[in-house]
Amino acid sequence: MFSTMKKQKKAEDLIDEAKRAVEEIDEKCDIELQRVEKLLSDTDTLKNHLARKTLKRFHDLYSTIKGVEPIEMADIPERPYSGHIHELTDRLKSVEPVTITGATRGKIPAALAAFTAALTTLIIAVVTAMVGTGTSFELQSLGSKEVIEKLLRWIGGGAFDYPSASPLLGGVALGVAAFAAALITWSVMMAKNSGKNLSKAQKCHTDAMSYKELKESYLNGMKSLEKELLEFRDILETFDIFMQEYNAIIRRIQHTEGRSYEEYSDKSKEVTKRAAVCAQALVPILSITVVASDGSPSGQLLDAIMEGKRYSEALTSQKPLPAELQARSKKEDEAPSESENKNLSVTR
Repeated sequence: MFSTMKKQKKAEDLIDEAKRAVEEIDEKCDIELQRVEKLLSDTDTLKNHLARKTLKRFHDLYSTIKGVEPIEMADIPERPYSGHIHELTDRLKSVEPVTITGATRGKIPAALAAFTAALTTLIIAVVTAMVGTGTSFELQSLGSKEVIEKLLRWIGGGAFDYPSASPLLGGVALGVAAFAAALITWSVMMAKNSGKNLSKAQKCHTDAMSYKELKESYLNGMKSLEKELLEFRDILETFDIFMQEYNAIIRRIQHTEGRSYEEYSDKSKEVTKRAAVCAQALVPILSITVVASDGSPSGQLLDAIMEGKRYSEALTSQKPLPAELQARSKKEDEAPSESENKNLSVTR
């Protein structure tokens, strides 16, 4: 009996743990998905502002400058970043849910079986006593007090010629036998039910843990995506601030120095070039896919953040932009070295 209760308790604990695990991971995934969707929507707003206003304004201003080196700015895809999350949401929906049913008590079936066992024991004992005493099976004779006492005396020891055999002892023996049969049947039925419950609970628990593990992988991916998106948004905001500033400076230059690049001061030329480099660097950053199919940050997003950081640091510290450094390095590589110039002079 103690083992049965222990199994039943363990089954109920496993079922409760499985339910909590599934409910908790579902709630966490739903909350994180909502946060990522909100962040993607906010980033879309910033992207649209950059593409349709800030960069367009720069392109309009830059295209009116005569004699300036032309630049190519590819079209920015109109697909919103928030659209990249659809594959993840489809995957989350496709995860097969875990069906968890509570452990059954099994008391009603066990009680019915116990009652049947007790009744069957009584019937068998009475029939055996009737055969042993030679009592007729007629219903009319069974109802008489003399017949009942004779049967109970036989059950109470008369069958073994027990000297102290009595109807009272027979009644007690009959009651004890019926109770024992009911108790044994009850115990067997409850043990069988608890065993089934434990087996079912263990399977539910295993399924729930597998479900939790799978959704946790999506959850971790979304958390990582949220972290990277926050950093990506900060980079875009830095670009937006500086590009708006460059637009204002170029407007001032055009107002004070005209629209001929050759007539600009060296400082004005430098600012115009720097703005063009910044704009060209921003276009591919805005054209990326930010979400991988599993909900984690895409490789394009990680690369864009790395590149964007380099530009953000250069912008805020007023240092040469990465593209400017590359251009200088290329010129230095192409230019003949001082030793080569000396050798050339000697040869001549």
